[in-house]
Amino acid sequence: MRHYTAPTMTELYQQVTESLIHGTEDELDLISTVDVQIHDVVAEADSMVWNFNLKDAWLTRARWSMMVNQYLDPQELENFIGLATSRIGLRDRGVAVLRTKKVLPRGGASTGHTNKQTRTWGSCMLNISYKAIPVPQITLYSRTSYVGYIGALDLGIAYVVAKYLAKELGTTPAKFKFVWYNQAVQWHNFKSLAFMLNHVDTDKREHYRRLMILPSAELTVAEKREVISSPAMKLSRKWLQKVIREDASGRTYGDFTYNTFRRICRRFHTEVYGLDYAKGFEGWSYYKKGPQTGEQKEFFKAYGPLPSVDIDGLDFTKIGMPADRKYGDPFIGGGEADDDDDD
Repeated sequence: MRHYTAPTMTELYQQVTESLIHGTEDELDLISTVDVQIHDVVAEADSMVWNFNLKDAWLTRARWSMMVNQYLDPQELENFIGLATSRIGLRDRGVAVLRTKKVLPRGGASTGHTNKQTRTWGSCMLNISYKAIPVPQITLYSRTSYVGYIGALDLGIAYVVAKYLAKELGTTPAKFKFVWYNQAVQWHNFKSLAFMLNHVDTDKREHYRRLMILPSAELTVAEKREVISSPAMKLSRKWLQKVIREDASGRTYGDFTYNTFRRICRRFHTEVYGLDYAKGFEGWSYYKKGPQTGEQKEFFKAYGPLPSVDIDGLDFTKIGMPADRKYGDPFIGGGEADDDDDD
């Protein structure tokens, strides 16, 4: 069991993520060509202060909306708020639980596709709960999360749920404690690169960019040792150095065969070097078989710079629950004998 504690969600997320980045081989539970992992994590923050901008993880508002739609059922969420406000409040006993929607596998033969199946193991976020004793607390139960990347939106979902609930209770998320139970926390060797390359701390950002981008000959002995001792940094650097070599060879966005990798490269070029630099890699993909073999298929442009999207500006409008409405009508179902778990 791994235990993390921090004053705020912001600091907690940084702490957990950097423990994977700097974790040695002996400190990690799994190391692969794709990711590194730590297992059986309990992470606690004294306050749900969560300063996060989607741009810093190379994520978009559309990706937030997709996440909300995938995981949250509006009726279940309203029932959860109603139960939490009418039966628990800020000082009564009980634990209200919001179960997330089941996220189905994507792709693969079982869904009629020829591509590799993803989401094979089911939903990443499982439940969100609320209790008031000894202090108001939101708990997120996760099967897994990719920190440095989409895992930040997992915490964002828990944070915005807390905002909705806190508004109905006449308080703020800053007064809530946050606990995260996560069976497998993962660092993805190229999807999570944004965390290092666009780190919110300018000194750390500069340091990580040196470690990831510079040729080995330009790194100091201490910097080389830092990379070598860390499987996450060593593997992330390997991925990024491959991109840099292929950039130098004249490869365009149209030449990629793996769209997810192409997307990360397009973000890397624009968010690190700027749009003008990224435009130098625009190009066509070509038909590889059939009657149009060798003909132009699709033109891939550079991504524009991502807009700033602060987590506090997001809500659940995507599922018909804008933040400016009142939620949590009194929970229907009171009056029956107390359940065993209320004892």
